[in-house]
Amino acid sequence: MCGIFGLAVARDHAMEERDWSASLAKLFKLSEKRGKEAAGIAIALRDEILIHKDSVSASAMMTTSNYTSLVRRASQWFGRSDLQASALAAVGHSRLVTNGFQGIEANNQPVSRDGAVVVHNGIVVNVADLWAREAAHGLAPRADVDTEIIAALIQKHRRHGQDIRGALRAVFADIYGEASIAMLMADLDSLILATNTGSLYLCRAASGTGLFFASERAICAQLMSGPDAIPGFVGGEIIHLKPGQGAVVSLGTLELDIFAVEPRGEVGPAAVNGLCTPAIEPMLNTQRRIEEKSTRLREAIRGLRRCSRCLLPETMPFIAYDAEGTCNYCHSYKPWVRRPEADLEAELAKYRSRDGSPDCVVAFSGGRDSSYGLHLLKTKYGMTPLCFSYDWGMVTDLARRNQARMCGKLGVEHIWISADIKRKRANIRANVLAWLKKPDLGIIPLFMAGDKQFFWHASETIKATGIGLSVFCTNRLEKTDFKTGFLGIAPTDEEMRNRPSSLKLKSKLDLVWGYGSRFLANPRYLNRSIPDTLFAAFSYYGLNQTHLFMFDYVEWDEAEINRVLIDEYDWECAADSPSTWRIGDGTAPFYNYIYYTVAGFTEFDTFRSNQIREGMISRERALEDLELVNEPRWKAIREYTGLLNIDFDETVRAIECIPKLYMR
Repeated sequence: MCGIFGLAVARDHAMEERDWSASLAKLFKLSEKRGKEAAGIAIALRDEILIHKDSVSASAMMTTSNYTSLVRRASQWFGRSDLQASALAAVGHSRLVTNGFQGIEANNQPVSRDGAVVVHNGIVVNVADLWAREAAHGLAPRADVDTEIIAALIQKHRRHGQDIRGALRAVFADIYGEASIAMLMADLDSLILATNTGSLYLCRAASGTGLFFASERAICAQLMSGPDAIPGFVGGEIIHLKPGQGAVVSLGTLELDIFAVEPRGEVGPAAVNGLCTPAIEPMLNTQRRIEEKSTRLREAIRGLRRCSRCLLPETMPFIAYDAEGTCNYCHSYKPWVRRPEADLEAELAKYRSRDGSPDCVVAFSGGRDSSYGLHLLKTKYGMTPLCFSYDWGMVTDLARRNQARMCGKLGVEHIWISADIKRKRANIRANVLAWLKKPDLGIIPLFMAGDKQFFWHASETIKATGIGLSVFCTNRLEKTDFKTGFLGIAPTDEEMRNRPSSLKLKSKLDLVWGYGSRFLANPRYLNRSIPDTLFAAFSYYGLNQTHLFMFDYVEWDEAEINRVLIDEYDWECAADSPSTWRIGDGTAPFYNYIYYTVAGFTEFDTFRSNQIREGMISRERALEDLELVNEPRWKAIREYTGLLNIDFDETVRAIECIPKLYMR
């Protein structure tokens, strides 16, 4: 199981600043044998709790600049008397993964929830039942790790009037499994410990000015004598928290109160070895602010300057704001002027079949726009569509099921062209691994190069069927200039969406230079995928194709589209996203996660900004929506890395380590 530990020293303890960091390192290294898949630490100062965690071993984590800077920041306690009203306290964790992928920071420990910071050794095996029970009280999990339920329940009981001892008793009565925990609280100047297995050992300095704990007696014994002894603890005593016992350590006085959290852990006055037992743990005058990386980054993203009219943030490539705070993208935006629907009817009438044979080829991704366009063509305009789909290895199973729903109910023929899926995914894998070695936002579209042969196969399908009308159902709101913007190419007003081949020569040369220079800067891109990438570029930019775009004529109404698809076709939504957009593309959750993590925005920011400019949605509602739609889609990202056979945890950690544009 995992290893947990902690250290608390008063201002008069025999320890200097350099001893503090060295003592934490000793505790980490001795606890590491119990779990090497992730590690973390929380340090309580007078007015804040600092948290750092990483999806690597404790030994590896301690070599990172983020860890050393956090410990250095906490070490200011030794030189500042205003910070020394309480003991300097830390709790640490060395994780053996049981519940939740360690690559997701929220699953690693310490776990912060509702003002409680918890490290936990063990497994709560009835966690799903407890969350189901608490759903009626408005409690829901925010991560996959079972430790979160402990923090959530403790704070729930405290909100209902229980003190910390009563809350612990209630929680240990609820949980089934193994649990040894240590907690720091935002509003209590105390270190809280509890165990139902007895895997907690406290070491109290003979002077009473320091205390540390660990998961094993042997660890404590090694750190109380000999060359590894922590300063000030030689000659101290080891106190075993037996199964069913808890303890509250006052950080103001380091007094210790041992009490029962389960009936078998009943203790009497003699069990605390004569230590003082404060009746009520000291409260703080103000709550500590809990600071961990995810919270800090989220606050930084929320603090980004955004256009006063739309939502585009200051990290958007080539953005500029005027004196009123309106961005250049708003100034240059051309409103979407739909062509008369009568023109659409006239165009469709040229091809409409009289005998029920296919009369148009519909590019069918299985996404909401192509699904709704198919619905309109068949039910409103009386066409007999033939659907064409290209599976390049990243069409989701959900998209396939939705395609089956649409085609089955409408009675539409569906042509599938499938690539060599194994080879395609191997190409994507090679480029993703190359990118992770040298991340560059400008070259992310390379991940999607393999789907551009769609245009080649669409052209070939049109030729083979002899059908003269090709219908696309994309819309102008999906314009994402930032993708080439990160390549160093300024946005233009060219209508690249309708005919990519119509780009001016200079624009094409800029793209060649942008991608080419980055290829040369990272030799790992010189891999097996190059022929496929070149074919993709030709299919997208080289073929001269003409399509009819449905939403050049038909109103695009997101609410109506969702209503029709869900109510009339039982269209399936993604379990990990509140939006119906991009759920058929297996790559989108991955690249949007990268953009959000590094730049603080995604395709949704640009999409919603275009909706604002069109008067489809208010800025306030769109901004509120971003909080939900920009959340990482972990389930989909795990599926993506699984399909490519790349390590999920290492991938996520590499992305999390990229310098953030919004933290400069």
